[in-house]
Amino acid sequence: MTNAMATIFIVDDEVILHRLYKDVFAIKGHQVVADAYDGEEAVRIYKEMDPKPDVIILDHRMPNKDGLDAMREILQINPDAKIVFISADAKIKDKALDQGAASFGLKPVTIRHMLELVDAAIAS
Repeated sequence: MTNAMATIFIVDDEVILHRLYKDVFAIKGHQVVADAYDGEEAVRIYKEMDPKPDVIILDHRMPNKDGLDAMREILQINPDAKIVFISADAKIKDKALDQGAASFGLKPVTIRHMLELVDAAIAS
């Protein structure tokens, strides 16, 4: 279990989850450095980020561009990006991991599991 502070970029179309994740990560000493609410916005913000965040929490079902498409584009910008892929759709787990996600969480994700996913991504 690593205690290193990570910088985190949250991408999810549910505003309430941004607030929840921020609180949870703050308790662990992690810092949320950016937020996006759809895949298109995520790619645009990620391109401009310097330094890049340690971890990206990426939802799948979002308007404008889904998580898989956003992940593909983010990994083209930075092949070393660590992505925690989150979805309510268990069927896309293998696809997400095959296409470069560091870890996968099935919604609804418990707080403990979310922290484990972030730790796994950082360690990968």
